[in-house]
Amino acid sequence: MICCVRTPHPSLVAAWLTAPALRGCSLVIGGFAHERALVTTASAEARAHGVLDGMSLNQAQQFSPDAIFQPVDEEATARVRQSLLSTLHHFTPDVAAGEDPGCAFLRLDRLALRWPDRSQLLAAISRAVEAVIGVTPTIGVASSIFVSKVAADHATIGVPAIVEPEKTRAYLARYPIDVLPLDDDLREYLELLGLRTIGRLQTISRPAFRRQFGVKALDVHDLAHGNERRRWRSWRPPVRIEASEPLEPPVDNTEALQFIARALAERVSASLLAHGLGTRAVRITLTQESASPLPIEVSFAYPMTTAGELFDGIRPRLLRASIVAPLERITLRAGRLEAAYVRQPGLLIRRDGFRESIADAVARLQEEYGPSLIQRAEVRPDAAPLVDHRILWKPA
Repeated sequence: MICCVRTPHPSLVAAWLTAPALRGCSLVIGGFAHERALVTTASAEARAHGVLDGMSLNQAQQFSPDAIFQPVDEEATARVRQSLLSTLHHFTPDVAAGEDPGCAFLRLDRLALRWPDRSQLLAAISRAVEAVIGVTPTIGVASSIFVSKVAADHATIGVPAIVEPEKTRAYLARYPIDVLPLDDDLREYLELLGLRTIGRLQTISRPAFRRQFGVKALDVHDLAHGNERRRWRSWRPPVRIEASEPLEPPVDNTEALQFIARALAERVSASLLAHGLGTRAVRITLTQESASPLPIEVSFAYPMTTAGELFDGIRPRLLRASIVAPLERITLRAGRLEAAYVRQPGLLIRRDGFRESIADAVARLQEEYGPSLIQRAEVRPDAAPLVDHRILWKPA
């Protein structure tokens, strides 16, 4: 069974958390009333006056003159969304983010042993979400993502809507076809045929529906019967890979600093390997005793994973760092994380991607030993057959 947890739009929740006095007010999120923009979301009080998502802000003000207009706080909205998903992730790793920003889904299968009483589990989920974002969600439980979302959309706060698998078809039959993901042409066609409810649509066989509306419309027919072919895409909490070490007493020589940086690179490498990730950038922060922190950025041409690769990129930058005071702490943070992979280059294939790794190695050597160490050789076929004459050396 799949549980849908539905909250108001995260932008609206973020506005309530920032200014609790806005709860109960007619609130429109999307911009100020004089701006040429569209409504992102609105409170129930504004919707009661006719404000809808996607209408212009000017039109929304005409419907609700006393409404309060605010722009979207992207950072606060992202934090609310993150908090909702992270809270559900504490219950089970089988969490998926919905296309609707206010929806999240979790599979209940793994929780049956820990929570034999499903009603207690749903109550615990509701309490946990309310404690984090200050809003009590509506909850729907069904055998698919689509049906659970429909149930959550029509559930009462504090009373989960549970649709048992054998009752799915009968449950959907009473709803209008608007709850289905229809494009405008298909909706108009169905209405012209008098198919205004899912129950009427269910009376048409799948082959007949395909002949009438085409192969692409079969997904709609399947959803009307509670069958869903959409793949489950699990959400994973963002990974923060960082290693830090306080320096007591403070360090003021580069040899000791390199030794500590090497140990931190090994810790970062272990975390990367544990998550199956590689990093294309490392940020080094040197906290100085009587001066501002010194940030150092190191970039790689392809995802690095091993401690040796990381330290090879870090070491030249540390040697050139302008340290003006003893260091109290050094921190390494991996950024631009990507899936780690091992690539066997095709050395006999022209324009092979292995060129990137060669360029990266050249750049590291030049940083450490100077730009003149590595040069590029170019053959001059029209010169005399002497090495000194035939080879033209250029900067790499």
